[in-house]
Amino acid sequence: MKRLLCLLLCLLLCLALSACGWTTPGAESSTEPAETESHPNNLNPGTPKPKGFGLAYVPEYGFNPYSCTCLTNRPVFSLVYESLFVLSNSFQPEPVLCERFAVSETGRSCLITVCDGVCFSDGSPLTARDAAASLEAARGSDYYGTRFSKVQSFTAKDDRTLEITLYKAYENLPLLLDVPIVKAGTEGDARPLGSGPYAFSEADGTLCLRRSQSWWQDERAPVEYDTILLSACKDPTAVRDSFEFGSTALVCADLNAPNAVGYRCDYELWDSPTTTMLYLGFNTTGGVFYQRELRAAVTHLIDRDALIASVYKGFGQAACLPCAPASPLYDEELAQSYGYDPAAFTQALNASTFAEGFVGSLIVSAADPARVELARRIAETLTEAGLPFEARTFDDQSYRYRLNSGQYDLFIGEVRLSGTFDLTEFFKAYGSLCFGGIRSPGMEQLCYDSLENSGNCYDLYRGVMENAYFCPLFFRSNAVMANRGVIGSLQPAVDYVFHLAGGRTLADASVSYEEMTDQPETNPEETGETTETEVLP
Repeated sequence: MKRLLCLLLCLLLCLALSACGWTTPGAESSTEPAETESHPNNLNPGTPKPKGFGLAYVPEYGFNPYSCTCLTNRPVFSLVYESLFVLSNSFQPEPVLCERFAVSETGRSCLITVCDGVCFSDGSPLTARDAAASLEAARGSDYYGTRFSKVQSFTAKDDRTLEITLYKAYENLPLLLDVPIVKAGTEGDARPLGSGPYAFSEADGTLCLRRSQSWWQDERAPVEYDTILLSACKDPTAVRDSFEFGSTALVCADLNAPNAVGYRCDYELWDSPTTTMLYLGFNTTGGVFYQRELRAAVTHLIDRDALIASVYKGFGQAACLPCAPASPLYDEELAQSYGYDPAAFTQALNASTFAEGFVGSLIVSAADPARVELARRIAETLTEAGLPFEARTFDDQSYRYRLNSGQYDLFIGEVRLSGTFDLTEFFKAYGSLCFGGIRSPGMEQLCYDSLENSGNCYDLYRGVMENAYFCPLFFRSNAVMANRGVIGSLQPAVDYVFHLAGGRTLADASVSYEEMTDQPETNPEETGETTETEVLP
C-alpha cells in the first residue's frame, strides 16, 4: 500500500512539473536566442508529435500580400501564395511559377513563361495575365514600395508568356520577382486567391487554412497538416501568449522591434534573413567628417559582431559592404579591406584636425530603443578612441527635420533594400536616402552599371567605402520559433518562412531570348529617366 502511494505521489509530481513548463536537461534554451545561423532541428528522443498546427495573425493588417506590412501575418502568405521566383537564404533567385525566362541582348526586355498545369485554389488555371496583374498590384504598394520603378510595363503576350520591359537594363531582374502571384481580379481583395498548398477557409466560423486540392506541385507541403488554425491576436503580447499557451505553433518575429516581447517557453529557433541594412550616415558638407580620410576610417573602428551580439541579440550579419554577406554580390576580399582595425582609425585620427573642445553629434530616432542603444555604443566607442561624440535622441519628426537640414555629424540609418541591393536612392537627385550631401552623378551611374552587370558591383562598393558616403553596419534577421516537433525541417528564405522551390535553380529556367520568341526583338521606347520617386522598400 505504501509503495502504491509513493508511485502515485511521484506521478503527481511529474505532472505538476510538466504543467509548469519544466524542460528536459540539454534542451535548447529559449532565453538565449542569439545564434546568427539556422539552428538544427534537434528534437529530443521520444518527443511526441503535436496533434495540430496553428499560426497567429493581427486582424487590422489583413491578408492582402501587397498591403500587409505585419511580420506576424506574412508566414501565412508562403503557404497560400507562390511567386515567379523565391529569394533563397543565400539571396539567390529560385524559379517557382517560372518555367523559363530569357533576357534580351539590351537587358531591357525579359520574357517569362509561367509553368503549365498550375491552378489557383478555386481550380482556375494560372496565366500570364494573372502574373502581370499581380506584379502591377505590387508596384507602389505598401509592402513592395517602388522596387519596380525602373519597370516600364508588365504585358501578357499570350496565356503563358509575360513580357517585362524596363527603363534601365537589369541583369538580375529575377531577384525582384519574389512577389506573390494571385488570380487577376482578386489582387485588391482582403484575401486574394493563390496557388499555394493551402487556401483560406472557415471551420465553425473560425478562419483557417485548408490543404488545397488544386495544388500542382509534386513536392511535399512544408507542413503536414490538413487544417491550420489561424488565431487572431491584437498585439505582440497576445501573439506570444498564443504561442506559449494556445494553438499557435510557429511565429516569425523581429525580437529587436520597439514593441518586441520576450518568449519564455522552450522552442526550436531559426534565423530568417532580410535585406534590411543598418548603417552610419555622415554629414559630408561640413564639420569633422568633411575630411574624407577620417570618415572613411570609421568603418575600422566598428566591431560589428560585438554590436550584433550585445545590442541585437545575435540577429544580424555583419557587413562591411552595402550588400548582405550571404549574397553572391558580396566580395569577401574587398570587405576585408574595410573590416575591424582600430589602429587604422587611430592613424587617420592623428592625421585629421578638429577644434579643441569639439563634441560630435550622432542623432537617432527615439522610436527604436535598439537603434538608440546602438547609437550610444558607437558614440562611446568614438569617444574612447579620441574623437568625442554624444548620441542625441529625438522624436521621429524632430529626427527627420535634423536629418533633412543637416544638423548632425553622424546618424543611424535603417533601410529595407530590394533583392538587387540597389543603391540608386543614395546618390540621385532628390533620392529618398540622399542625406548629408552625398549626391553623386558618378556614383548614380555606377549604380545603374551594377544593375546592368553585377560584375560592376565591385567598383560601386569600393566607391561607397573609399569615399565613405555611408558606413554599412549589418543586415538584420528575424526569428522563426516553432514548438518542438511541429515541423520536420525549415530553411526560411527571404520573406518566405516556408521555403519550397522544388529544388530548381536559376540555370534550370534560363534560356536564350531567341528561343522564347519567333518575332524580331523590339526594344522599349527610349523614354529617359522615370519621374517616379523611388523609395526602396
